[in-house]
Amino acid sequence: MAMNGERVVFDGEHYQLPRPGGEGKALRLGTPPRPELPIYLATLGPRSLEYTGEVADGWLGTSFLPEHADIFLDHLRTGAAKSGRTLDDIDIQAGGVFEVSDDVDALLERYRPSLAFQLGAMGSAETNFYNAAYRRAGFEDAAREVQRLWVTGDKAAATAAVPDELVLGTNLIGDSAMVAERIRAYAAAGVDTLRLGVTGRTVSDRITNLEQAVDLVASATGSAGVSSS
Repeated sequence: MAMNGERVVFDGEHYQLPRPGGEGKALRLGTPPRPELPIYLATLGPRSLEYTGEVADGWLGTSFLPEHADIFLDHLRTGAAKSGRTLDDIDIQAGGVFEVSDDVDALLERYRPSLAFQLGAMGSAETNFYNAAYRRAGFEDAAREVQRLWVTGDKAAATAAVPDELVLGTNLIGDSAMVAERIRAYAAAGVDTLRLGVTGRTVSDRITNLEQAVDLVASATGSAGVSSS
């Protein structure tokens, strides 16, 4: 309704706009109508993934390991079939941090803490959609252990408990050959748009790293399509 330039009025089972008894009024967006604007959803759970496949133009994948793409794509595919579509009708976007270095150990230690935070701190001890996604990908024991340590307050031990395989699998880091291999893995898994978080202290550094990423994508897959986040 909003993108079509209509007043936003909704009378649903759970949500009502404007709120009953309130002072709010149904408004139109102040921007020009954009009915063709594509809608992307960043979903993780099975049911929300099916909904994404059924109605969305694209999926912004997180906690994505190309080798276990089926835990996401199978649900997207099921949802797409409900509306007479296929995965070809959905822009599948996934990726991670991009950094090339021969010092792989340093890269592992640099990016391990962010995964520990995802596994341990996103959500509650009972409900953490990121943790659940990694458990479905086969990291049941590691995911639960990292979460247990984090929740009990031992963040250093939680960080140390994140497996190297998980850090390398969810990012595009390592030497040139390792990163090229990861790029090919994402392509083989069915990812349409590779989303890269390029690093660098300055804008110039980031542009240089993005140029390096484009070159690696082109050499690894024969395509130069890169989306930088």
